[in-house]
Amino acid sequence: MATQKNRHRFASKRLGYCMLVPALALIGLTQIYPFLYGVLMSVTDYNLLRPKNTSFIGLGNFVELFTSDKTFYATLWFTFAYAVSIVVFSYLVGLLTAVLLNKKLRGRSLYRTIILLPWVIAPMVMATNWLWLLKDQFGLVNRVLVRLGIVQEPILFLATKPMARVTVILVGVWKNIPFMTITLLAGMQSINADLYEAARIDGASSFALFRKIKLPLLMPTVLMASIVTMIGSMRVFDTIKLMTEGGPEGSTLVLVYYVYYQGFRAYKSGYASAIAVILFLIMLGMTLLQWLARRKVSHYEE
Repeated sequence: MATQKNRHRFASKRLGYCMLVPALALIGLTQIYPFLYGVLMSVTDYNLLRPKNTSFIGLGNFVELFTSDKTFYATLWFTFAYAVSIVVFSYLVGLLTAVLLNKKLRGRSLYRTIILLPWVIAPMVMATNWLWLLKDQFGLVNRVLVRLGIVQEPILFLATKPMARVTVILVGVWKNIPFMTITLLAGMQSINADLYEAARIDGASSFALFRKIKLPLLMPTVLMASIVTMIGSMRVFDTIKLMTEGGPEGSTLVLVYYVYYQGFRAYKSGYASAIAVILFLIMLGMTLLQWLARRKVSHYEE
């Protein structure tokens, strides 16, 4: 009897494993194989224009990357500055918006729907629309500013280094505000209302409730949302590609676009793969940080 049960259990597991084969094969072909092939290319001088002349150079690409490529360091700096700026500003605006949406407002459901619009718009559509809005001569933003007398001449949003950096960061913040708002709003609504009642009985003001109860209890949610936003911001490509293509003069280059540029513009696929490996290690570190944050959040909730 026991032997028959064991056979039935083994047959059930074998069927389950067999059903996983197509999914595992798809993951292997679309993710694992490209990743391994990219790591292999990173130690070669593979060039799209002369693929047959490829040779093994070991860590040569990485040595060049860290010793003589000044553009890489500038790109790495701006990538982190871009991601950190988006996290900070989207958190501040998202927190304010979440506090307002958490109140009993008339038409609150409509406001919550409107705040989600930037999140559901396709990145390519979003970047194209912003590019049209911010054009120097015919952009809607400049035409409105000039007609209202706020500025005398059109603002060159994407033509100067400082302004281009500020512009792409603001567009990224606009895109990420909905995620931060909804996440913080969900965190606020999960706080036990009895805590507020007890504090009010003790004479706590609205600001004290926010500072002493709401903010501390929101910290796990803030931590998780910030890390997720940071990872997503460091992988940005569509906005940079469509709005600035890394310009002017490389001032808005980010790592993902730099990989694309080296691989498909400069045709240095081996070098581009080395940059991609560095980006992967950074993302791996961020993922480990997210995992540790989840453990802390779970411990906090327990």
